[in-house]
Amino acid sequence: MLDFLFFDLSLAEKFANKAQALGAVASVETIPAENSVQVRVPQAGLSDQVLTKLDEIYDQLFFIEQAELVEVGGSQADACGVQLQLASGEYTTVMMPPEEMNRLLSVFSPGEVQALFARIADAVENPEENSCTVCSVMGEKFEQMMREND
Repeated sequence: MLDFLFFDLSLAEKFANKAQALGAVASVETIPAENSVQVRVPQAGLSDQVLTKLDEIYDQLFFIEQAELVEVGGSQADACGVQLQLASGEYTTVMMPPEEMNRLLSVFSPGEVQALFARIADAVENPEENSCTVCSVMGEKFEQMMREND
């Protein structure tokens, strides 16, 4: 089951409608205790293309429109999040204050934010494959520059 978190009911409903247009089953559930809205989409039977499109739509609605609502005071959001797919196939959400998300989005596109968090998750899940030091990276670049100058 995929859970997509929103802080505005109209955005959640908009996402659910777009998910249904892609052939997914989507249900909208309000969570009063958290002042949020969750759109639940069963993952079974959805193609990779549909899953990718759902992520793109969510990025657009959540990152861009939700951040704008928070910025102008149209939402009571206390947190925003970036949804990540772990190596196990499970999804998790990294939560952060809306002000931090707005700062990230003032510099990076939603896709770049998603990619940044995915790289961090990969490094945490696979420390052996991602271990290096600044010195080793700089040393490799120096060696490459020396080879190019020969």
